[in-house]
Amino acid sequence: MKLSREQVEKIVRNVLERLKDGGLVVFKADERKAFEKMTEVFLADLRAEDELDREVEGLLQSHAGAIDKERLDYRKMFNMIKGKLARERGIIL
Repeated sequence: MKLSREQVEKIVRNVLERLKDGGLVVFKADERKAFEKMTEVFLADLRAEDELDREVEGLLQSHAGAIDKERLDYRKMFNMIKGKLARERGIIL
């Protein structure tokens, strides 16, 4: 995962503070529950992206010979395949 749980919690805390300070949100439930839910959603999204990265790595590894033979840019291929799979699966990167 690119961010630690602590980093995610800090980001979520900052987002919630800005929303509250701007009067953009009013909590109907306990604010702590909103914080926990937002943190879990954020972490789940990061895990989904990590899983997608592993899948793309596997696909590229299975075609490593062709990639080397054709002298293709590995990073460009990675980003292109990741973007295509993300769009197909409705994952927002």
